[in-house]
Amino acid sequence: MRCPNCGTDTTSSSPACMRCNAPLPPDGDATARDPFGEIPVPREPVPPPWAGQGPTPWPSQDDYTTPMPPSEERSISLSPEPWAEPAIWQPPAPRGKSRLPYFLGAAGVVLLIGVALGIVFWPSGSNTPENPAAAVQSGAPSGDASAEPSSGAVSETGDSGDRDAQAGAVDELLQRMGATRSSLGTVVEEGCTTSGLQRILDERRGQLESARELEVGALTDGTQMKDALIRALEASTASNQRYLDVAPGCPSDGEVADVNQRASSAKSEFIGYWTPIAEQAGLPSRSESDI
Repeated sequence: MRCPNCGTDTTSSSPACMRCNAPLPPDGDATARDPFGEIPVPREPVPPPWAGQGPTPWPSQDDYTTPMPPSEERSISLSPEPWAEPAIWQPPAPRGKSRLPYFLGAAGVVLLIGVALGIVFWPSGSNTPENPAAAVQSGAPSGDASAEPSSGAVSETGDSGDRDAQAGAVDELLQRMGATRSSLGTVVEEGCTTSGLQRILDERRGQLESARELEVGALTDGTQMKDALIRALEASTASNQRYLDVAPGCPSDGEVADVNQRASSAKSEFIGYWTPIAEQAGLPSRSESDI
């Protein structure tokens, strides 16, 4: 007998197929052969062996997405993994360099520069005359020719009234010196009398003392101008003394040439200082022959 389910030949005494375990129909009416006589055809469809069996219910799985009920369990932090490498030691960052030494060095340099400038520009306060040899030759005290400050420049804060007054005093002395020079010419023409030369010498000495007492602090280059005027009067006084030494009568030109040359040089220097002062003060200018 052939199994209608899988087509396997089986014995007629077996109630089921040996291969698929399907039940076999009874003999004679279970199957009918097809026209080729190969495959038996069941008269009625044979239900499969699982027919009538319901689906096997699967157990429901727990839903882990719902919130878990509170429990007494506590989490415990685990120690670092044994393979975790320890942190590599790094040297501390270097400390920043202090700038204090640089500031102290700069302050020291500025201080030294300030001290040097103070030494250079600080007033010396020296009252030494520009030509001390002339003061020694005249026999005058060393302090008389150095009464004025060493600086010859006029002060920017000087009063114009003081400047005009000081220039006027110098001009008055120049007028007296010019009058004495004219008188000396008359005495020489008269033969260099002793009395006449003595009078000229006395006038020159008085003019020299007046020149040393002049105030010239408000005049431009006043100190240099005053020094030149004093040297001119000292040389003129020395020349008058030589005239008096040979009186009555006049000395030769060679006997008074050196002192006359000194007087002429000092007068020329004085005129160079006096001319701009006279123009500024509105006073008459002078020449060597006028003084």
